[in-house]
Amino acid sequence: MKGLERARAQGVGRLVPDAGDRPMGRWLALALNIALRASLVVFLADAILNADAPQFEGKAIGSRGLVILPLSLLLPALYLTRRRGEPYPFWMDNLYLSIFALDLAGNSFDLYNSYRHFDLLPHAHGTGAATVLFAWLLRKPVLSAVGLATVLHVGLEAQEYYSDLLFGLANVRGTWDVVNDLVVGVVGSAVYGAGYFWLVRPRVAGGST
Repeated sequence: MKGLERARAQGVGRLVPDAGDRPMGRWLALALNIALRASLVVFLADAILNADAPQFEGKAIGSRGLVILPLSLLLPALYLTRRRGEPYPFWMDNLYLSIFALDLAGNSFDLYNSYRHFDLLPHAHGTGAATVLFAWLLRKPVLSAVGLATVLHVGLEAQEYYSDLLFGLANVRGTWDVVNDLVVGVVGSAVYGAGYFWLVRPRVAGGST
């Protein structure tokens, strides 16, 4: 029990493998971080410069970019204000950035239009990644993180649905699409949450006495 209490006091983020554990892992994580951040800029520039392309029609990618770019700086900002002195959590930041990168890549490469059910992948990954990030960043139990991620996903899905109705966008293809997105979001959250719990639990148990 002492190990579990100590783990909670330190925060779950200290228990997961960090890029700072090994030099090779640190450099790999840094390279991936730079690549992900560069990809966000490239994908957004593509959407803005080629706004008339079929894959971007009705998606309001340019407006989304005004939200995505500031949000991409969330973890660096939190690190500077709350966790300075600790190794930078590159792998968690990479997981966070991958949510935006996957969504934007789907538009740039026209995957949403080319493959009917491609959107299930970013919905599953996004909600799953959010679950891990909530558990790590907020130091919440995995089940609580699953609940938070699911509520966030429902809110985002509702925003997409009503944006289509009110502003004539084309993000959702119908009620069936909304239901499928929500279902795979729950599945992704459960799978990622279970994986995170499996990863963290041995480290907590190993520190208990």
